[in-house]
Amino acid sequence: MINAGKIIRMTVISVIAATLVYEQSTAAVLMRNADQQATLKVFYHEQDTGGWNAVLVGKLESIGAKGEIDKDDITDTAQDKSKATVRLHHTEGIRQGEELFVVNERNLVVSRIEVKTLFKSASFGNMLVGYGNLGLARTGFRVVQKVEEQYSRYAYIYRSRGDFYKETGDEGEAIKHYKKAIELDRGNPEAHLQLGLIYLKGDMLQFAFKEFSEAYKRIARLYDKEDRYNLLKSMAETRYREAYFTRISGELRSKYINEGIRYAEEALAMHGESREAHFFLGIFHFRKPDRSDVKARDHMLKVLELDPENVDACLVLAELYYNHGNKAKAGSFAEQALKIDGTSERARFIKRLAEQE
Repeated sequence: MINAGKIIRMTVISVIAATLVYEQSTAAVLMRNADQQATLKVFYHEQDTGGWNAVLVGKLESIGAKGEIDKDDITDTAQDKSKATVRLHHTEGIRQGEELFVVNERNLVVSRIEVKTLFKSASFGNMLVGYGNLGLARTGFRVVQKVEEQYSRYAYIYRSRGDFYKETGDEGEAIKHYKKAIELDRGNPEAHLQLGLIYLKGDMLQFAFKEFSEAYKRIARLYDKEDRYNLLKSMAETRYREAYFTRISGELRSKYINEGIRYAEEALAMHGESREAHFFLGIFHFRKPDRSDVKARDHMLKVLELDPENVDACLVLAELYYNHGNKAKAGSFAEQALKIDGTSERARFIKRLAEQE
């Protein structure tokens, strides 16, 4: 009898493979078209004799004050000449968070701006708003993008290939294509996330967290809510495993615990019934130096509500109640743990202690 799940998986793989064939057949044409765009040589300063190639993307339409306040900004006043409104010639390869450059009539860079939002104006067409130090910029100056950044719009092709190889179990090829996607689009959060998940699976925790951190910087570009949740949950898991299953200093462990709590809480804010987020928070609060037994208890009770067979939650609760002198509940949770895993020596030990007068 043919397994229905296997048929579905094979169908999905076939669809992905067919999509990749189409993408590969068009990618070369698209990239050749990009190469044919007019480029100009841009210089950082007067002594920059080499310069670098850039593509003209638009014109500085207006300069104003930044009316919104960043969460990391220590001032509470609007910043003069820091908001740029740019009229775009095209939007290809331009995304939120990308870095663009304002150049004067001599092709010298006078400002860098970070893209905040893109929109379409009824009067001017495609526009963007970006922020940066625009003290030397003037209305009418050109806005350019590095040539290599133009290829960022093709990153999805390599990311899709990475997804295909990951789905078929070829993680080596998946890593290669995710890295190529990142090479074309350094801030591509999907590629960073998937690469991080492969590293996490392989217990390469430092590499995993580095990729997750890059994805976190561009979390606004993760349009799938499930991807955002998986990123936050995976960051919490990485810090959990680093804090409790690696040899590190007490200071670093404390840092990882605090970061893990933060990411787990963010994950929980997105998915309130997340068993994993509740579990990580329960362990963090139970084991951290300034422990919070009430929070640990509440999170572990929620874990058992979502997953009644979770032996680790039973053991934490048994130990918590024993530490607070409630031997009846300690024994009850130890007994529950033994029903799930009859070989648990820890559960047997707590049960024996709880039964002593």
